[in-house]
Amino acid sequence: MLKIENKADIFHYRTLLFILCFALFSLLSRYFYLQVIDYDRHFSKSKVNSVKALTTYAPRGLILDRYGEILVDNYPTYILTVKPYELRDKEQEFVKLSSIIGIDTEELNRRYKKYHRGPFLPTTIAKNLTFEQISQIEEMRLDFPGVQYDRSDERIYSPILNDAHFLGYLREVDRDTIPKLDKNLLYRAGELIGWQGIEKQYEKELRFSKGVDYVEVDTHGREIFRLNNNNIPAFPGKDLSLTIDANLQRYCRNILEGKKGSVLVSNVNTGEILSMVSSPSYDLSIYRGTTSEVEWNDLLKNKDKPLLNRSIAGLYPSGSTLKLITVINLIENSLVDPSDSLLCTGIYVPPGSTSEFRCWNENGHGLVDLNKAIAQSCNIYFYETVQLISLKDWTDTAKQFGFNTSTEIDLPNEKSGLIPDQDFYIKNYGRWGWSERGALLNLTLGQGDILITPVQALKFTNHIASRGETAQLRLNLSEEISYYDKIVYPEKIWNHIWDGMFDTVNADQGSGWRARLNGSDVKLFGKTSTAENPHGEPHAWFIGFFDVEDTTYSIVVMIENGGGGGAIASPIAGDIVSYYINSSKSLAEN
Repeated sequence: MLKIENKADIFHYRTLLFILCFALFSLLSRYFYLQVIDYDRHFSKSKVNSVKALTTYAPRGLILDRYGEILVDNYPTYILTVKPYELRDKEQEFVKLSSIIGIDTEELNRRYKKYHRGPFLPTTIAKNLTFEQISQIEEMRLDFPGVQYDRSDERIYSPILNDAHFLGYLREVDRDTIPKLDKNLLYRAGELIGWQGIEKQYEKELRFSKGVDYVEVDTHGREIFRLNNNNIPAFPGKDLSLTIDANLQRYCRNILEGKKGSVLVSNVNTGEILSMVSSPSYDLSIYRGTTSEVEWNDLLKNKDKPLLNRSIAGLYPSGSTLKLITVINLIENSLVDPSDSLLCTGIYVPPGSTSEFRCWNENGHGLVDLNKAIAQSCNIYFYETVQLISLKDWTDTAKQFGFNTSTEIDLPNEKSGLIPDQDFYIKNYGRWGWSERGALLNLTLGQGDILITPVQALKFTNHIASRGETAQLRLNLSEEISYYDKIVYPEKIWNHIWDGMFDTVNADQGSGWRARLNGSDVKLFGKTSTAENPHGEPHAWFIGFFDVEDTTYSIVVMIENGGGGGAIASPIAGDIVSYYINSSKSLAEN
């Protein structure tokens, strides 16, 4: 056997020994540094890693009517979430979940993708789970790694008042929406946010403040037990009391059953909205996530537009309501003597023209003074007298009363309407494609390009009822009273308008006689309007105001495609006013 002589000398041995000793010394030094010198820092880190912070939630604030009746409440339910990094086989788990909760796997995957925020953060995939469904999932816990559930609160609406557009609804926050939201409120994907109506307008007040619970976990992130130190409790949102009278709201809603339109009732002195009805409507509970895609598409495509809040976003020609704008211009500029009479034969032909403009009364009203023209809504009187006014004066007066701008009521998505002025006509019809005289013939009757909302008509009515100094419209009962810019006119102007509006309802031939309050000592002032509509039957309007126990109230009734204002809107207004007078007396007695 061959042997090789060991050539290593003592130097090599010493070198290797030195390297070995140095390595051992380095390891021991590092160990000493970590365990002794830097002990506090690493111990703190280990404690942090062993403790997990869980976000806790509280209910949103309730929404109540002016007398404390709950309009929007909270209902306890369960939400289902998954932690992406813990899922072993997502598709297989989703198939099993689908059979339990009744949501197909395609929808679960869509929600997973929509609300996914990262591998370590929970992703909401289902809501409104029942206790029975949660029990089934818990029984099969080993089949669902990464699947978690938690108790949550959903909005539930009063079954009698579950279709009020102004209440609004909640919507889930997704990843695309989060960057646009208030960062101080710490939204996360899958949470609910006020998206329309009161829920949106007062989101900060109604929304809860989140809390934090701390739990100790093992190295796999599994919860061992909950810690009681330094937990931050979640606080519910503030309750919100509205100016709405729930009983009056129910009555107005029932009276509009089967009709398209809007009813508004307000307290002129304070600006409080007592009733705001838009018909047709829909059940607000569709936003709780139980509505199928087919049902939702049917609602979107419904030709009656039930999703539209007609009170603040429905745009309509005003009709004869704006004859009162002409009255103001005529008296302010001394263009007519209110006691002078004009002959209404039922037809008006402008000077230099062969076009005929007709009165709604084909036989004519005979001799008509200003008061009779308002009360009987004589078109011919206003056709003739509006020719004395300049287009600019007329449009400036209309805008002064708030037309062409929003009322700034505390609701989102209010429309501003349109009062066409000279710039509008030139832009849309060219310099020679229109005439000022012809435009005024349309404007004085509230026709042509004019568009207003029912809430603008309410503001206009309140200005008249308060003689120019009216409170801003609002739905929040606790909000302080503020006022629109004061409109100053001589008392004789307000007196003539009031006299004409009183006779509209109370004179024998007044166009609004069907609103008369027989057997009551309350005086109802009103103005009817039949607004021609190129897309169908005319819109029926009634605006008015009345006093009950030293408080002035206003009412606007608009029936879309309803027909004549005097025949259709007036009796509805009279019924509502009678109901409110009787309910006010009953409330005072009790």
